[in-house]
Amino acid sequence: MAAGRLNRKQWQAVWITLFVALLCLAVAWWWETGVVLVVGAVVVWKLAGAMERPEIAVVKSVRCGGCGAIGEPHWKSCPRCGATTWGML
Repeated sequence: MAAGRLNRKQWQAVWITLFVALLCLAVAWWWETGVVLVVGAVVVWKLAGAMERPEIAVVKSVRCGGCGAIGEPHWKSCPRCGATTWGML
């Protein structure tokens, strides 16, 4: 993730933290405001890895030895003819 870019969950945490901090400031709770900001910062930091992209797995196709249909290597048998002989493309 690029530095300085926040994901959607982090932005939600930022807005909620700011809202609660402003409520605390409105009633002059100075220490509580500081605690809310610190807790909010920790939550945003912890949510940094929540939206990492999954690794993209490459699926190689195979061709049925019986009828020539294209399938995937983890299939037990060909959906067209039922053969179990697979060959790489």
